[in-house]
Amino acid sequence: MKLLGLFLLLIAAAQLFAEEIFFRSSFVLWQDPEILLWSPDSVSALDPKEFALSLKRTNSGIGSPSVRVAGELERDSSMALYASWLRNNLEPGVPAELLKIRNPEAQKKIAALEDKYLLFICKNGNTITLALFDESSYQPKVAGSLPYTADKIALGDAIAEMFFEGSTNRRLTKEERQKKAVEPNEYYSEMPKFRAWAGIAGGYTQARVPFTPHSWYRRKLKSEIKNYRNTQDSLSAWNFIDDASPVLNVYVGGLWFDFIGTEIFFRFSEHDAKTDDRDTIYNELDYWKFYRFEIGLSLVLSHRFPLHKNVVLVPHAEVGFLYSFFSESIATKSGRKPSGAYKSRFEFSNFYKGAVVSLGARTILYDHYGIDLRAGIAGRGRLLDKEPSPDAVSEPTEIGGSTIDCFIQLGLEYHFSI
Repeated sequence: MKLLGLFLLLIAAAQLFAEEIFFRSSFVLWQDPEILLWSPDSVSALDPKEFALSLKRTNSGIGSPSVRVAGELERDSSMALYASWLRNNLEPGVPAELLKIRNPEAQKKIAALEDKYLLFICKNGNTITLALFDESSYQPKVAGSLPYTADKIALGDAIAEMFFEGSTNRRLTKEERQKKAVEPNEYYSEMPKFRAWAGIAGGYTQARVPFTPHSWYRRKLKSEIKNYRNTQDSLSAWNFIDDASPVLNVYVGGLWFDFIGTEIFFRFSEHDAKTDDRDTIYNELDYWKFYRFEIGLSLVLSHRFPLHKNVVLVPHAEVGFLYSFFSESIATKSGRKPSGAYKSRFEFSNFYKGAVVSLGARTILYDHYGIDLRAGIAGRGRLLDKEPSPDAVSEPTEIGGSTIDCFIQLGLEYHFSI
């Protein structure tokens, strides 16, 4: 008999917690929630105080919930009519779309919930039928049923486990709710009018453009300076200085409507003079190098691809102009008097104008931290707007009429919106 009694007790317990979920869609579970109990029955099957305790027992992260009977809704005629209709139509197999509130006055009541929950509960024989509403939709977010029991503590625990388990979020302020109202999903938000960034990048620059014939560069790459001024030709600066060097780039930029913007950049590189070691005149030299400084402005075109709520990929292209300046650093060995050739060596122009084009992509993390990879080609030169004088020397004193190089760089950026 004792075994039979225990068996019947286990069957009763299994029936008590044999809940059935009709449908479930995702919804935000708030910390310290306010839950309104709404029932067409004369006496609600659920006790508000006991249900609040059940919520705290079931979900330790829910905080201090507030539960009360939604008397103002039970007295409202539009909500009362819908509650009566919902009692008769809330069944397994009925999709949530068909249970949507149609009455405009009843819809206003749901929209006014803000971050509260409305828990519909009704007793049909030995079954409790439930549906949960929030402000985000006129149809139930989740609905189901479970066996009725007069034990309000056990019933509250079962409903809490059925509807309110999971991680919780801090409740929004009024201002945050207004902003959330224009965000239909996590990948969309109100577009800032202007996005800006600042970055620093390291990279490499060289005269030879990848995947192009080596013969295009053979003369300038093998060129060496003789007697401080003579080379095979003077058209390119790479006939006088090393064509390859690490490059440092500091830049700031901004983008309007995530499509078009500008970027100001400052680049620095260091290049050794390409002296002919067989020329004994250079025995007097300690070192000879040139620092190249470049400043420019680019037009930026880009597009944002949200990969995750905290990760955005932004392919971009730039086209712009630049000014290039060379600063010479040269010295003879200690105690050596400079030769005449040293004093009459070649000179760069005060500045060179040019253009730059590049393609790249940046990854933005958490709206602020960016990693940018880009590659491009830059050209610069001196405009030869007049015929050379017939009295000019055979080798010019100013060089660098046309200089082209490619570059690649990796940068770290900080982004902010205005």
